[in-house]
Amino acid sequence: MLKTFSLLIFIALLSGCSSILLKPESEWTVEDYYEKSKSEFDAGQWSMAIEYYEKLKANFPYGEYAEQAYMELAYAYYRYDEPQSAIRELDEFIRLYPKHPKLAYAHYLKAVAADSINQSWLDKFITDPADRDAKSTMEAFRAYQVVVERFPDSEYAHASQQRLVIISNRLARQELHVAKYYFKRKAYLAAANRANELIEKYPLAQANREALKLLKASYEKLGMQANANSVQAVIELNR
Repeated sequence: MLKTFSLLIFIALLSGCSSILLKPESEWTVEDYYEKSKSEFDAGQWSMAIEYYEKLKANFPYGEYAEQAYMELAYAYYRYDEPQSAIRELDEFIRLYPKHPKLAYAHYLKAVAADSINQSWLDKFITDPADRDAKSTMEAFRAYQVVVERFPDSEYAHASQQRLVIISNRLARQELHVAKYYFKRKAYLAAANRANELIEKYPLAQANREALKLLKASYEKLGMQANANSVQAVIELNR
């Protein structure tokens, strides 16, 4: 009785499976490729999902399944820790479908993927992403800006705004590191220019207090006491 029951379950499961189990891949339809890709995607099997989404796109580059494949493939690449590949897919999707209803999500996922490049779990404890290359950080910043400016009513706008504040502080710290480097090398004019640039570009950044102090010290080293006094006045106002 138990064996019969088990056999009935197996037959029921098999009948519910796609016909892709019963024919070679060379005969698969676009629906077959999508079903296989999506099943791997839903199971979190990112490598297999990527493989079959790529095959779907290669064999059936147009149509609704191809459109959906771009988005899910990009997310799979992101989860598979290949953010650059995710960004490539999203850029292509944005170019091909500029009026797609999921365009806000595409820009947001692009921002998240770029944002992930300079992040590490150690950032919570001992490391600072501001010490790393700023290229991907700027790419994330611009993508988040697109979401906020072009899709202010989307469900991604609030999260994007929050990330913009965090990234602005990160970029300001990067500018401060450079200004400090110039100051240490006795390139006081370059240090002053960099500190000024930081303050102008990121007026609400937490690094501004330190940047003002560095700017004042740079002016003093340059013998520009009037400028140093003006900076001191600003420091006093912001205490």
